[in-house]
Amino acid sequence: MDKKGRFYGIGIGPGDPDLITLKAVKILSEVDVVIAPAAKNESLALKIAKPYIKCHVKEMDFPMICDTDALKKIWSRNVKTIEKMLSDGLDTAFITLGDPMIYSTYTYILSRLCGYEVQTVPGITSFCAAASRIGKPIAEGDVPFAVMPVSDEKSVARVLKEFDSVVLMKVSRNYDDVVKQLKHNSFKGALVTRCGQANEKLEFDLDRHLGEKIDYLSLIIARRDNT
Repeated sequence: MDKKGRFYGIGIGPGDPDLITLKAVKILSEVDVVIAPAAKNESLALKIAKPYIKCHVKEMDFPMICDTDALKKIWSRNVKTIEKMLSDGLDTAFITLGDPMIYSTYTYILSRLCGYEVQTVPGITSFCAAASRIGKPIAEGDVPFAVMPVSDEKSVARVLKEFDSVVLMKVSRNYDDVVKQLKHNSFKGALVTRCGQANEKLEFDLDRHLGEKIDYLSLIIARRDNT
């Protein structure tokens, strides 16, 4: 029986080209195919990984739509394409920003891929990099913390009541409401946009951007002010 290819999920890091891991670089230089999410312009993940890639790059469409049935069809189609590559003996790597196991398209592929050897390569998350950039720890001692995408007011309110340290992802959805709830629950925080990129922005005055359109690649790190 012909040997099947191995599938890799590779975290490229938060956006700073210097924060890609040595292991990611090694694997990218050795695989037969690299898969990158399709983008109108070159994706950030591909831009970071490109200097280390020595093989064919296949871009796949993973649209951000709410139609679950349509998404499942697209994921299934993409997985079949990947399975064909692996069955042909091609070692194949899927690249993603941040870490593959945290809010990544990679996990949808992983859950549908059966009968193949898989290796997941962790990457530095956006919120860990953001904490370093603002010089504020996310948690200390025995203090628990929460990481969540902003979806609705009730979910945010619940988390702010239960935790003293939070990371709020995808805050562009309803930034004004998030800031209002943070203030109501005595939190102070920072808005980090496009962490590690050339156009990175750090903002410690959350009120300054009320009423503005917030970049999709933005997050807030906040801690309850108990002083």
